[in-house]
Amino acid sequence: MADPCKIRAQALRMLPLLLLGASSVAWGADSAAHAQSGANHADPFAPVVLGLAFVITIAMVGHGLAGRFRQPPVLGELMIGVIIGNVGYWLDNPLAILVMHLDDARAVFREIWRSGEAVSHVAEQVLGQASFEANGAGAQLREITSGAEGMPMVYIGFALSLFSALGVLLLTFMVGLQSTVTEMARVGIQAGRVAGIGILIPFALGMAISQWMLPAAGTPAHLFVAATLCATSVGITARVLMDMGRIQTSEARVILGAAVIDDVLGLVLLALVAGIATTGHVAPLEVARISLLSLLFLGSVILLGERIARAAARIFDYMDRQQGKLLFPIALAFALSWLADAIHLASIVGAFAAGLIVSDDYFHKDKDGVTIEDLVFPLESIFAPVFFVLIGMQVNLSV
Repeated sequence: MADPCKIRAQALRMLPLLLLGASSVAWGADSAAHAQSGANHADPFAPVVLGLAFVITIAMVGHGLAGRFRQPPVLGELMIGVIIGNVGYWLDNPLAILVMHLDDARAVFREIWRSGEAVSHVAEQVLGQASFEANGAGAQLREITSGAEGMPMVYIGFALSLFSALGVLLLTFMVGLQSTVTEMARVGIQAGRVAGIGILIPFALGMAISQWMLPAAGTPAHLFVAATLCATSVGITARVLMDMGRIQTSEARVILGAAVIDDVLGLVLLALVAGIATTGHVAPLEVARISLLSLLFLGSVILLGERIARAAARIFDYMDRQQGKLLFPIALAFALSWLADAIHLASIVGAFAAGLIVSDDYFHKDKDGVTIEDLVFPLESIFAPVFFVLIGMQVNLSV
C-alpha cells in the first residue's frame, strides 16, 4: 500500500476538478444577474457548502457513535440522519422539511422547469389538493420555497441530493473495484439462486400478509405491497461488507451478484405488476423490452467490457499520465451509470459494472504504487456518508 499522505494529497488535488464545473456555472450565472440588477454579489454556492459541512459533520458524529457500540459505521450515519431529520422536521427547520419531502420536491420542480408555471399550481397538479392541507407536503414546500430565502433552500436541497447520488455511485464503483468479471462469473449460479429466492419468497409472503391485513383492498394493492418487499439495497449491503472487511470474500460476491440480478428481476416484476394494475393483464412487450435491454447491458459488460475499458484506458493514460488513472475510471463509472439508468436499471448497477471492468493493469505503473482504489477512496469517504445521512433524514417517524 502506498503512503496514505501521498494518496490523499494527490486525490485532494483532483477533487476541485469534480466540483469546479457546478460551482463555476452557478457563480457565473448569479454574478451576471447581480451585475445587471446592480445588486451586491452573493455566491449561491456558499449556502450549499455550509449545508454539506453540516451533513458531513453529523455523519462523523454518527460514525463515531456507532464505533463506540461496535456497530457498522453506516448504521450510525443512518440513525443520526433519522434523529436529526425528524427533530428538525418537528421544529419546522426549512432544510429538514425540504430533505424530508425531497422526492416530492424533485417532481414539482421538474414540472415547473418544463411548464414554467407557478409553484402552487404545479404542486397541486403533481401532489394533489390534499397535500395543501395543514402540514401537507405541498403546503410545506410552498412555504419554504417562497420569499427571499426560497432559492437558497432549493440550491441546498438539490445540491445535497446531487452529492448523495455521487456518494452512492462512488461507493458501488469502489465495491466493483474489489472484484473482476471472472470472479463474479464463478459465483453466478449461486447468485442467481439467491436472487430468485429473494424475489419469490418476499413476493409470496407479501401477497399473503397483504390479503390478511388488507382484506378490503383489491388485487392491484396486494401486488403492489408484494412487489415493494422484493426491493434490495445494494448500497447499504456493500457498505456493511466493506466496513466488516469482507468485501473480497466469495460470500460477498454472491450477495452483490444476487443484488444485481435482483435489480433486473425486480424491474421485470414491476412491469408485470404495473401492467396488471393499470390494464388488468400482463404487458408482454414491456416485459420483453426490459429483459432484453438488461441482458444486453450485462452481457456486453461480461463479454466486451474489459477489452473496451483496457483500450480506452491506454488512450487516456497516454493523454494524461498524471490524472488519467483517476479521471478515466470516474468518467467510465458515470457513463455506465447513465446507460444503466437509460434502460431503467439502477444507476448504481452501472457504477458497479465499471468497477468490475477497469483495472490498475491498464495504466502505467506508478512509482508510489498508488492504485485506482487509493485515489477514489478519499472521494468516496466524503460523499458516501452524505447519501446515508440523507436517506436517514427522509425517514418520517410520524408516518
